[in-house]
Amino acid sequence: MNLRLSVWALFSLMAGSPALAGEFVLEGDLSAHYSSGNFVVWTPKSSPGGKRASGGMMAAATSSAAKPVSMESTLDVVARAPLSADGTFRVEAPVETPRVVYFYVLDARGHEGQRFAPMKGNAFILEPGNLRLHMDRPGRFFVEGGRYNDAVYNSWRRSAPYMESQEEYRELLPSVDGETEAERRARTDQAAAVFSGILELEQEARARTATTHPDPLARRLTIESAWLGGPWMLDALRGLAEMTPDDPWVVERLARTEASEAKRLAERKRFAVGAGIRDFVAQTLDGESVRLVDVRANSKFVLVEFWASWCGPCRVEIPHMKQAYAEYRDRGFEIVSFTIDNDREDWEVASEEEQLPWANLGMGEDADAPRAYNVTGVPKNYLVESATGEILARDLRGHHLDEKLAELLGSPTTASLGAASQSGVVEP
Repeated sequence: MNLRLSVWALFSLMAGSPALAGEFVLEGDLSAHYSSGNFVVWTPKSSPGGKRASGGMMAAATSSAAKPVSMESTLDVVARAPLSADGTFRVEAPVETPRVVYFYVLDARGHEGQRFAPMKGNAFILEPGNLRLHMDRPGRFFVEGGRYNDAVYNSWRRSAPYMESQEEYRELLPSVDGETEAERRARTDQAAAVFSGILELEQEARARTATTHPDPLARRLTIESAWLGGPWMLDALRGLAEMTPDDPWVVERLARTEASEAKRLAERKRFAVGAGIRDFVAQTLDGESVRLVDVRANSKFVLVEFWASWCGPCRVEIPHMKQAYAEYRDRGFEIVSFTIDNDREDWEVASEEEQLPWANLGMGEDADAPRAYNVTGVPKNYLVESATGEILARDLRGHHLDEKLAELLGSPTTASLGAASQSGVVEP
């Protein structure tokens, strides 16, 4: 036996490591947000080839004439229960070994009868014991009572710096009565900086757990549950490979991550400012085919925007994009958006809520458009000069989009441009 593994085995016995198999019970109260719905714990469904479907969703048909599948049919459901009349729920299931799972509230309704699309990213560690889910608002929660939940998630979610930064970010989002355009731009820049700091806190905590925790399972679960990569990921996998050299998951994941990192560097050069854009064709919800090359032929500049219904930063940006579009459309500015939602109903509900006035395309993260642009996360956008197809800028948000459009097409005529009302709060 590897000496390092022997030391870990001794440590586990001394520390009283919890049993890996048993029963799990999860309870919670969602009455502050939902009047009804079904609480579902799930994992991604395996495809016929045995591979897990990306993001847990099966891509729906690209044609609007095809009958959409139900969301639940695309999931491997671990446990489910309807919300009771008082908004509480209780689910239970056997656990063979701690693992990453997700939860949705499907068929959710608010207290005024409005529909809510399921929020992506609600992950926790399924482990034996009595657990309780605390949610003070949609998208922000923690699970109490699990050792691995504490190591993988609560180590940063419940830390004072993280919670304080979240509150600071929330306070910076709403517009301020009487603020000048300069003050608004300073506030949005500050909010962006705080948001970046929140992500850094999460990444630093994950890196620490994934590279220093004495339990190799805690390290692996941290890596599995990470939604943002970084240099720490390779370091963590290499360290885990030393601890568990015969684990096929570690061997495969390390090889895949090394290859992915090399590809990422190549793709970044391919889509750098000054590079050429890639044309694609995709469909609207009505089944109309739209070609980027045709949009370019009838415009001077095009913003190619990738988003998703579950992406908070994407949704909060839409009101501002609408104002920029209204101001500059007659001057030759166009927007083409593509949602990477894999479930058609999510796309439909979000589109109904947002009422996008430009080309609203999909379907799914495995479609031609996101594959052509190597979209691994959203929001992401590219501002393109239509005549040449040259990428002029990337990831323009808020007043940075205003400033670039003013530079290219002239100053806006409405002083209120960019003072978009906030339709919600982004939770990292």
